[in-house]
Amino acid sequence: MNCNNIINKIIFRQVNENELDRVLFLYNEAKKNPFCVWGDEYPTMNEIIEDFSTNNLYVCVFNDKIISAISVVPKNEMDHINVWSIKENVIEVARVVVSQEYSGNNIACFMMNSLIIIKRKENVKAIHLACQCDNIPAIKTYEKLNFKFIKKHNMYGHTYYLCELLL
Repeated sequence: MNCNNIINKIIFRQVNENELDRVLFLYNEAKKNPFCVWGDEYPTMNEIIEDFSTNNLYVCVFNDKIISAISVVPKNEMDHINVWSIKENVIEVARVVVSQEYSGNNIACFMMNSLIIIKRKENVKAIHLACQCDNIPAIKTYEKLNFKFIKKHNMYGHTYYLCELLL
């Protein structure tokens, strides 16, 4: 697939209620990927409903099909980890997923850049996230976006890079 043709035709927006099952499908599809550490217990429809109900679930749509999703965690779960350079007006991003069919087309970069534009307008000063240390595609994406890899941290039974992007 030609990446430029896809990126130029993608719509980034908040998810609609009738699309929640498609997001769950993407999560379950990602669980089959060797870079993904998600299991049967996470993420589930519970996380999707919480993100949707707090207006924190965004998707990319291509040819009327949801091809990726990203969540802004309603309550920052990593604030207690004392490594962040910015601690006020911060969002935490989680559950970044791109359909296997569109993997390798810079969809995650497009999605994150779109979210950055929105959050800058909302006066957000930084984005925090945890990236599983073995997830090479995600690491490359966050490096490309100039996230600072602050330190490794063990949580949820895995080792993650704690990453921060100053806006």
